[in-house]
Amino acid sequence: MRDRNFGSDRVLNFSAMTRHIIFIVLAAGLLPTGALAQTPRMNGARQARLTNLSGEERARLQSAHLAALRDPALRQSRERFQQAKREYRDKLHDALLKADPAVQPILEKVRRQRRDER
Repeated sequence: MRDRNFGSDRVLNFSAMTRHIIFIVLAAGLLPTGALAQTPRMNGARQARLTNLSGEERARLQSAHLAALRDPALRQSRERFQQAKREYRDKLHDALLKADPAVQPILEKVRRQRRDER
């Protein structure tokens, strides 16, 4: 008498599509939850640093970050930083055009892509 769990007439034969679905489901289950919750503006290095923290550490850091963002002095500093960044970008744009006016269409293409990503 054959073992009923291993009988040759009961071999599992999954189709290629079924194997793909099983693989996708298993791979999705193995992904770290932080990878699925990544914000669009978070780069890979920052994401990697945060995944090394425990859930409690991430929550505590996020809470401290939100509290710091409410500080008026920090807000003013950030506004100055953003203004300086805009000035630099404008000067760089002008210098690029001065160096090679033919890059104008390329610069506009990059701006459109950046605007679409937001």
